[in-house]
Amino acid sequence: MDESKLKRCSTSSTHAEASDEAIDPLQKAYKREFDDWETEVNNRKKQKQAEETTEKKKKCCFGTKDAKGNNEHTIFVTGFDNSGSRDEIRSALAKHFSSCGELTRVFVHIECETGLSRGYAFINLKNRGGEIEAALSLNGSDLGGHKLLVTMARLRDEYYAHFNFNGCEICRASYAAGRQRLYRWNLRTGGGKVRRMSPQFQEKARLHYNKAMASRKMAKSKTNEG
Repeated sequence: MDESKLKRCSTSSTHAEASDEAIDPLQKAYKREFDDWETEVNNRKKQKQAEETTEKKKKCCFGTKDAKGNNEHTIFVTGFDNSGSRDEIRSALAKHFSSCGELTRVFVHIECETGLSRGYAFINLKNRGGEIEAALSLNGSDLGGHKLLVTMARLRDEYYAHFNFNGCEICRASYAAGRQRLYRWNLRTGGGKVRRMSPQFQEKARLHYNKAMASRKMAKSKTNEG
């Protein structure tokens, strides 16, 4: 083979290797810069999601400390003026029931998207003897020109689930956890027999479930189309 051709090939190969070595550090630098940029973008997304979650918890009544606490001694109250804010309604109810004993919880259910009260509240008192009866005796009492309905919460459908309102993901998570707690509580206190729900409640639950599933399917189909 012609030696001149070999020299030319050898020289070309050497130039190619030198060029690769020169480009390679540049590519690595670009890759590092891109990785740093991608990490920064992901961190910003996580921070934004955390801020949005915190903001939702402030708006969602299930993000408050009073959201949990329903039990067999919880009092259900409705009939009050629900045009005020959550804190205003809570303060009015706490003052009205303060004569019954020491209150440990007043939970006012607010619809997340509208910020309006659902028109009912759950109240817990320290049960040293007679507090529950005293609270129930306020059934029919007047609060700001409105007649209150006061009863044991476990006798109401709202104790078990909430229907026909626009909630957020925090609400839905709370409902799921609440249903599990209720099921375990019924098994523990009912001798293994789960409390039978009224036909009206079962129909509400069935319609709510069907509506939720249809909404999820629609959202999923829109996501797939997009």
